[in-house]
Formats: sequence, structure tokens, C-alpha cells
Amino acid sequence: MEQRVTSPADEIDLHELFFRLRKRWPLFAVCLLLAGTLAFLYLQVKAPVYDFRASMLLGNQGSGSKRAQELLQILEVKEKGMKMEDEIGLLSSTDVVHRALSRLPFTVSYYAVPNTWLNSLRELQVRERPAGAVPFRIIPDPKAPQLTGVHIAVEPQSDGRFRVRAHAKRGTLHNLYSGEMIRELLDVDLDQTVAAGDTLRSPLLTAVVQAEPGYPAGTANERYFFTMNDLNSLTGTYQGNLAVRPIEHESRIVELTLKDVVPTKATQFLDTLMAVYIEDDLREKNITGYKTVEFLDKEIDKLADSLRHSAAALSSFRAARGVVDVGAQSNEGIRQLSDLGMMRARAATNRKYYQNMLAYLRAHQGATQMASPSSVGIEDPVVNNLIMQLTDLNSQRAALGVNASSTNPLVTVLDERILTAKQSLMQTLTNMMRATDITLRDLDQQLSQVRGTISAMPENERQLASLKNKSDFNDKNYNFLVEKRSEAAIALATNATDKKVVDNAKMSGGLPSAPKPGLVALIAVLAGLGVPFALTLVLDKANRRIQSKEDLARITGIPMLGVVAHGSRADKESMLRDPKGPIAESFRSIRVNLQYLSAGLDKKVIGVTSSVPGEGKTFCAVNLAAELAQSGRRVLLLECDLRRPTVASYFGLEAHDEHGLSSYLIGNSTLAEAVQPSGVRNLDVICCGPIPSNPTELLETERMDNLLSLLRAEYDYVLVDTPPVGYVAEFFVLLRHLEANIYVVRQNYTDKGLVSQIDELHQQKKVKQIYIVINDMHFTKTYEYRYKEKAYAYGH
Repeated sequence: MEQRVTSPADEIDLHELFFRLRKRWPLFAVCLLLAGTLAFLYLQVKAPVYDFRASMLLGNQGSGSKRAQELLQILEVKEKGMKMEDEIGLLSSTDVVHRALSRLPFTVSYYAVPNTWLNSLRELQVRERPAGAVPFRIIPDPKAPQLTGVHIAVEPQSDGRFRVRAHAKRGTLHNLYSGEMIRELLDVDLDQTVAAGDTLRSPLLTAVVQAEPGYPAGTANERYFFTMNDLNSLTGTYQGNLAVRPIEHESRIVELTLKDVVPTKATQFLDTLMAVYIEDDLREKNITGYKTVEFLDKEIDKLADSLRHSAAALSSFRAARGVVDVGAQSNEGIRQLSDLGMMRARAATNRKYYQNMLAYLRAHQGATQMASPSSVGIEDPVVNNLIMQLTDLNSQRAALGVNASSTNPLVTVLDERILTAKQSLMQTLTNMMRATDITLRDLDQQLSQVRGTISAMPENERQLASLKNKSDFNDKNYNFLVEKRSEAAIALATNATDKKVVDNAKMSGGLPSAPKPGLVALIAVLAGLGVPFALTLVLDKANRRIQSKEDLARITGIPMLGVVAHGSRADKESMLRDPKGPIAESFRSIRVNLQYLSAGLDKKVIGVTSSVPGEGKTFCAVNLAAELAQSGRRVLLLECDLRRPTVASYFGLEAHDEHGLSSYLIGNSTLAEAVQPSGVRNLDVICCGPIPSNPTELLETERMDNLLSLLRAEYDYVLVDTPPVGYVAEFFVLLRHLEANIYVVRQNYTDKGLVSQIDELHQQKKVKQIYIVINDMHFTKTYEYRYKEKAYAYGH
């Protein structure tokens, strides 16, 4: 009897695992072939993707306008990390990407479909091409709605015209440049022919179709189509593919990377994006300068008129009155009056500045109103510092608002700081206005005193002094404003951005970044091996049928008597005539184990059963009986399966003879008539006989008890072919007569749950002296018995 050695459940036997995998080598071969085919098709279908790189310098604070440098010095900006993140956010923002794409002719995408076997049934191998690489060019009307989301085929005709076709179940009409969707379309159908250079006009498409100059005609064995792209969709696509990051942690140089299948379009986009960003930065820096120059130009124009009028009045007065010069007293009075007038004019001008700026701030009190006033003409350092501080806070708020919402804590803090700065500036301006009012009142008093003194002079001198004072005042103010205007113009002309392109866009490497044949091949190999590997494990785990003695060891503690090898139909039919081969050796081993177990017993009644039909209990009973008889014992095979008798067919007897166990139990036959020779030496058989209608009642009769007593006295072994345990109750009726039981399970047939049921009976001691035989064992498919594959051929 074989001993079953169990191993811990969590211990992995690699040899057994490899054995199971080797059994399924056709599955591995098929999966590897399929994976290789799919990998080959993927490499043929997938368009190569290239990596593109560009770099630019952001925020080099050593360059730029003087105003920007002074602002940074006032604020003592040292930390650059957050500002760097803001610059990156602005560079990759939707607005900048959108405006860059609006400058590029990307609203039309061109595609070529080679006439290969891959594209014979469906367009699989499709390649996008830049404008100029196909025999036509499409120029859409920017004002008309265009068909998007649909492949529009273009077929060059022999007469130089182009046939434009589109057929789809769904599509949309978009305004390409605004991105607005007009409506959704169903059952799109477009088929028109247009001459080169003419405009195709259709409710679905309005565009000029031009022939591409210099493109060879009739040489390409391929088909063409194009698609329309609205700017919003293009912006989302390019923004998703764009990556911006600093080359190092503390570096101010950022690297822009992009993946694309069309090299020309990728380089154009990156270069245009950097150009748009630099232009935006320079435009923002020039806004203050433009406003300053504009303000000074208006003031200079006003003073120029006043200066001309005052000069003309002075000249007319001298000519009319004949006044050439005045005395020293008059000169002194006029000088004082002039100086006081200039002081008052400047004070009045400053008060006007303060008043205008205060009105501006009161009109823009909200923290989200990011504009800041200009400090042109205000020479007070306190006010200028507050204005610069407010300008910087507004810049930080604008940069942070690109990626952060209004509820972001940093945005909230900046809003509060902006409000505080505005309130401080408003309070300062109010105080300055009050101080200026006091100064003006004081100057007015002084002017009144000087005018009183001058009025005592002769009328001609007084009028001359007044006219000259006004002329000098206008002249000084005019020169002052002209000087300031020149300074502002010089600052504006010399203003420069602190961003610049370091490296223009170019392809990284020279080979496609995807797909990589080596990686695809590796994935195919892993998939070709991994899928059948996982499938093998799943099938083994999901299999509820008995495969080996280890499966039995996990379910039951019933001892195993042996295994019966799998054989062909010819082997099974020749067993009784020529007991050779692996099946005969299997039963010979079982017979030896059985005799070892029955040592010391003179007689033995052995029942052979199974759980369900088809497991081979009758086959095992017949051959075990024959093997015992051939060893010199007198054996009788008693067929007690009165519902589905099959024993007679093994010995060439009549299937339902009038004499048998059923006829004996009902009294229609004697024992001598029921017992039949099997044709095997020392082996007799009692077949079923006529199939009864009440098999259970017959097996419970006293004649059955007497029969087994007689047979036990007559034969060395009585093998009882009992009905299956799991189907009928006859087995339990016969159980009291059986001294040993053989429970037959069939490899890859018997369910594990059925074995659990017989094990439960064994543990409850309802079935004693029971042993298991595994029938139909494929040694080549079982790891435990792989060594027996050729063992039974020994000696034959």
C-alpha cells in the first residue's frame, strides 16, 4: 500500500510546477505565436512617436528694465523657487498654448494610408504628414463652420481636380478658431469634386483646395484624407503632451519636451510657444512705459499752447507800451512772484496727481482687480515705494492665479496684502493732499503779499512783470515735461525681457521613442509566457476533480491501495486473455497490497464501489478478481449492481441471462445455476441476471445473507461489485456483509466533493476497512507518477 507524504500547503515544488507547465506546452506555443503576431502588427500599425526638446531662460534678474531691477531691489526678492513655478505655470497655461496654436496652420491634419495588405480591410496603417507632404493643401474659411471629428478623403483626379468625400454616422460642426461647437451631425455624407484652387462650398465644409506645388503626380501608391481640428481641442492635446521642468533644482533654465508623430509640427509649436511667451513678458513690461509717454505727451501739448499764448502776449505788450526793462525792485518782485507761482503750480500739479490716483484706487478697491496705478510725476519716495509694492503684489497674484483657485490659501493671503497695500496708499495720498492744501494756502498768502507789493509799482512794470512771469512759468514747466518725456522714451526703448531662448526645438536622439521594437518584443514574450502560465495556475486551482494522490491527501485520510494505469481500449479488452502491460501491473500491485492487508484471514469478502457511474468500479472489480484468481486463489465475482449491470460484457456472457443474482434471490434459480465460469482459471462469476424492479428489497432478504455465507465458505475471495455510494442505498445494505471496501476514484473525473462525502462516512465509522484506488491514471500527465511512464514495460 502506498504511503502518501504531504507537504506544507505554502511550500512550492518548482519541479511539480514546471511539470504542469510542460504538459501545456501547446498552449504556450499558441500564446507565444499569437503574442508575436500581435506585436508584429502593432509595430506595423503604430505610428512612430518622436521626442522633441527646447530650452529657455526664465527670470534672469540681472537683465530687463531698470524699473524691474529697482522693484526687485526695493522688495529684496531672494527666493526664486515659487516664482519659478509661476513662470512654468504661465508658460504651459491654456491661454499661452492657445495663442501659440492660433499662429500655426494646425487646424488641418493630413494623413496618408498606404495601399498595403494591412489596410485591405480596414485603415490600420495610417501616418500623419505635415502640410506639403501630400498632393493637396486645404485652406479652411475661418468664418464658416467646418466639419470636425470625421475623416475627409481626398482623391486626386487625372484631370487635376480633387474628389472630396466623407461618410460617417456622427460628426460635429465647429468654428475652428473660436472652438465653439455649432451642432452635432448624424449620417454625415459629403461627396464633391472641385478644381484645384477653387473653393469647396458645402454646409459641412467651406475651404479652398489647392494642389501642392512640386508634388510628384501619380507616383504614390496610397490614399489620403484630412481632418479639421478646432483650436480648443488642439490646445488640450498639445497641453497634455507638453512638459516643462527646470533642468536642475536651482536652475532658471527650463526644458520643454513634447511627443509628436510629425517632427515639423512639433518644432514649430515649441518655437512658437517660446516666442509668444517672450512677447507677452516684454509687452507686460512695456505697458507702464507706454502709459507714461502717453500722459507726458498730453501734458506737453497743453503747455505748448500756453507757452505760445504767453510769449505772444508778452511780445504784444512790449510793442504796444514800448516797455523794454524794469527796475531792480520790479525784477525782485517779479522773481519772487515767479518762484512762488512755480512752487504753487508744482504743488497744484502734485495735488492733481494725488487726487487722480486716489480716485483710481477708490474705483478699484477689490482685491481681484489686479491693475495698479502709475507713479508718473510723483516724486515722493513713500508713495513710489507703496506703488511699487502694490505692483509687485499684483504681479504675484496674477502669476498664482494661473493654477490656483480663489479659495487657495496663498491667493487669499495675497488678496489681503493687496487690500492692505491699497488702503495704506490711499491713506498716504489723503494725507499728502491735506499737506498740499496747506502748502497751497500758504503760497496763496505769499503770492497775495507779492502781488500787493507789485501793484504799487507803475502799471506798465506790473503788467510786464506779470506777462513775463507767466511766460517763464510755462517755459520752465514745458522744459521739465520734455525732459521727463525723453527719460521715459529712453527707458521704454531700452526695456528688455528677462526671458530668452537657449535652444530652439529639435528632435532628441534621432530614433523614435515609441514604439520600441525591443520593448514590444519583450512584452510579447512576457505576455506569451505569462498568459498561459496564469491560465494554467487558474485551471489547476479551479479544477474540482481528483488529479493525484496529493489531492486525496488534502481531502481524506483513507489509505490508498494503489493506482490503475491508463490504457487504450485494446489494452482493456485483452486484460483477461493476456495480462501484461501497465494495467495488469497496476492490478498486480493492488493484489499484493490487498493480500498484505488480509494476511492472517482465511476468507475475505471485499466490496468494490465508487461515488458515481463512470469511475470504473466494475472494471476494477473484474480485473482485480482476475488477478487474484491468477495468483492461485479461488475467487468469485458477485455483481450486486442490479440497476446497471455490466459484468457479463467483460467475460463474453449473455447480458441478462435468466439465471443470476436476482433470480437466485427471488428463488427462481439455484446457486449452481447462478454461478457461471468466467473463462479465467479459478474465477467464477454471479452476474445480475434479469434486472429486478426492487433491487434494494432483494439485497435485504435472508437469502442474500445465506448466499454470502455459502460463498465465504466456498471461495478464498468474494469480490462484490456494489452500486455507487452517491446514487442509491444498496451499498449501505451490503455494507454489513463486507469485510473490506475498495473505493474507486477516477483521475480527472471524480469530483473532490464526492470524496469528501465518503471521508465523512469513514470518520463517522459508518464505513470501516475502506481503501482507495485511483483508476485511469495518466502517468505522463501526473507529476507524482511520471517516473512510472515506462516502468511497466520492464520485463515484457
